[in-house]
Amino acid sequence: MKPNRAIVGYIGLVAVGILLGALVLFGAANKEFSYLNDFVSKLGAIGEPNALWWNLTGFVLVGGLLFAFGMLYGLLLSDRLLAVLLSLFGIGFALTAIPMDMDVSDTAVSKAHIVVICFGLAFWLFGLSRLGYNPHLEKRVRKRANFTAIVLVLSMLGFVLGWWSMPLTHRLVFGIVFGWTAITSLELIGSPDSPVDKKG
Repeated sequence: MKPNRAIVGYIGLVAVGILLGALVLFGAANKEFSYLNDFVSKLGAIGEPNALWWNLTGFVLVGGLLFAFGMLYGLLLSDRLLAVLLSLFGIGFALTAIPMDMDVSDTAVSKAHIVVICFGLAFWLFGLSRLGYNPHLEKRVRKRANFTAIVLVLSMLGFVLGWWSMPLTHRLVFGIVFGWTAITSLELIGSPDSPVDKKG
């Protein structure tokens, strides 16, 4: 039995909403945090105010919701590999709750934080690739996945080429990942009786 489309959509939308709400709340509470120039990870870094609560809310809770969203979305599309890939992204996001040391970047915890981010994002990109090249899915779903993957890669390439800073790249990646999640979730909620895949 497939998951209910609307429920899957609400889970994704709640994940996006909690992240944005937590970012506004904890960012405002940290007088040394800059929305434009700092990494989001700074909110949960060692020694930062309310770091534990940010990590539990902004990373663990949101990551758990992304895990559920990814797993259920894959099952909704009858694609178990997609479910695994997207749910692994959720796990990776939750594990970014491992706090960074903003002063010493080569500590074990800082390295672990960076590694789980990279692995999580890699699984998400693999998931998008799986979506984009699945001929059984509706064209708009495949196009959105391919477009999102291309924009994500270009945002990272911009940093490599020196066009913008790493903090800005960080913002772009967050916006792209959660933008796709929000749009996909809204689509699921808005048409709960419409099949996502051509097979129905």
